[in-house]
Amino acid sequence: MRELLTGLCSIALSSALPISDAMAESYPSHPIQIIVPATPGGPVDTAIRVIEPELSTVLGTPLVLVNRPGASGIVGMSSVATAAPTGYTLGAGVSSIFTVVHISGSSVPFTIDDFLLIGNYASDVSVLAVSPDSPWRSFDEFIVYARDNPGKLSYASAGAGTMSSLSMQAIISASKLDITAVPFAGGAQATMAVIGRHVDAAMVPYSTGAQMMSEGKLRPLLTTAPARLAPLPDTPTMSEKGLPTKGFNLVLGLYAPKQIPQDAISVLIQALRRTMDTSSVAAKLEKVGLFPHYEDPQAAHARLDEEFRDIVALDRKLNRPQ
Repeated sequence: MRELLTGLCSIALSSALPISDAMAESYPSHPIQIIVPATPGGPVDTAIRVIEPELSTVLGTPLVLVNRPGASGIVGMSSVATAAPTGYTLGAGVSSIFTVVHISGSSVPFTIDDFLLIGNYASDVSVLAVSPDSPWRSFDEFIVYARDNPGKLSYASAGAGTMSSLSMQAIISASKLDITAVPFAGGAQATMAVIGRHVDAAMVPYSTGAQMMSEGKLRPLLTTAPARLAPLPDTPTMSEKGLPTKGFNLVLGLYAPKQIPQDAISVLIQALRRTMDTSSVAAKLEKVGLFPHYEDPQAAHARLDEEFRDIVALDRKLNRPQ
């Protein structure tokens, strides 16, 4: 598959010409279904809905988005992996399905080799957030309280095998804390649990919580971003606190079942690249707290390989110490 990805990537990127009329006539000839393996309102769902109008225009056909959440994305992506390889069923996937989920103990009926990665289009970071009326005004205060009160705090997780779960686990392990995990269906639900004071904290997707933070409905304490976010200049990063950071940010991409026709692959690769070259798409992603992040198939697959190695190494350190 690596050779196929490399060849397709070279073909797609070596030409700046529009998708040919011949290709357009053969594919696509009717609407394309895109499976969204997540609940509405979270970053996976939000990102594909932002790029969908332009991608539909470039492809010249309607895109039908179908939310199919469950088991940290496994349910939705399983239906993509087993779909007829015609190019008319795609998946709005996320890197964590192929990295964190595989080391979470979940039974995963697929691997990355069951898909063709059309490319990545956006990324998201997480923010450790608490309610604005909580007693903790900084990450350090939160840690001190948690250490002094073992077992008294709880945090909302989007479920085992998610970035929010693993990043919080890394904080708890490195800081030697005892905090109870409370699973929720997704990032949006976890965020509302913090606002409603049902839990004390959560690793909130920035795209989900950005507006609530700006409105003072959430208090940010820490981010998984590589550098401080401009809208949160006083919020430190995990790396500043000496915590592990690799592989904790969501990378969102477009996936297809393997063995779809070569002309369909070429059309999809070029269409996604052209969509992400549109300045209005980038602006819309930024407006909802996401980060435009285009990567061609080869670069996207290389990132998955690197993240998998990093996550496996961290999992061994946290859960399987020698």
